[in-house]
Amino acid sequence: VLVIDSTNRATPEELEKLRAVTDPRLRVVHTPPRGCPAAANEGVRHARGEILVFIDDDDLPADENWLWHHVRNYRDPLCLGVNGFQDEPTEHRANDRVLFPALRHRMVLSHGPFKDPWSLASYGRRKIGIAHLNGGNSSLRRSAALLGGGWDEYLDYHNEHSLFLRLNKRRPRGTYMVYDPDARCIIRKNIPGGLDSRFSGLVTRRVNTLAKYFLWTVGREHPLRIWGFFPLFFLYFLFLAGAGGSYVALGRGRSRALGFLQGVAYAPVALLKHALARPAPRHDGFPDLPATA
Repeated sequence: VLVIDSTNRATPEELEKLRAVTDPRLRVVHTPPRGCPAAANEGVRHARGEILVFIDDDDLPADENWLWHHVRNYRDPLCLGVNGFQDEPTEHRANDRVLFPALRHRMVLSHGPFKDPWSLASYGRRKIGIAHLNGGNSSLRRSAALLGGGWDEYLDYHNEHSLFLRLNKRRPRGTYMVYDPDARCIIRKNIPGGLDSRFSGLVTRRVNTLAKYFLWTVGREHPLRIWGFFPLFFLYFLFLAGAGGSYVALGRGRSRALGFLQGVAYAPVALLKHALARPAPRHDGFPDLPATA
């Protein structure tokens, strides 16, 4: 078990608990607080196995067979990655249930028209051929992580997807990733770093990160999607910015309608700012690592 500790807010008691663990199967790597994608890249650098299983600090495996449900899929050498079932609070997946079953199955862990990620990872049917994995309750072959080049470290929202946009263009023919609902994790609220924190913060921060994702990440890997259909993309981005503002307002106990309007109003500013800015460098490769474990 490899723990990436990238917080600067740990209490002395918490640090003492970490130091007290002497089991050689547990390793703790301390890094500066650079965000989830940087922590994931550090995990790849320090991991020793061929199958990497990711779990966030708010995830709790639902049963003792959780790890086995991930690993059994790798009996097939063509399987590159696995995403499990996310058992989230009802209010965070209520909108998913209004979809027709066939449409919901099609949308599970897929990409939208401008490569925006759709999750819906609380679905009861297995699906082979998903487009991406979530940051937690997911697993990936180490070789696939290296082939995809790791995660772009300038994103703190949609941060999982830079690797998979590249991997889906580079992976060998016939390989695939799978959604396995038997690998269940409980996604918790009301704990430090928990689900609540994903729906809090500033509207401007959320919309800025969305702009960086589309203009810098998707724009590099699929430029025609953004720049070739920019009028349509602009309208689509207005809606996504409003939806992001609505979620932020929910986490702060404010009117969702007001948050939606704030997101829409700030969206053109964010797009212009990041279209004119020099894009942050992408993380495409681990030159310090061998290609195989």
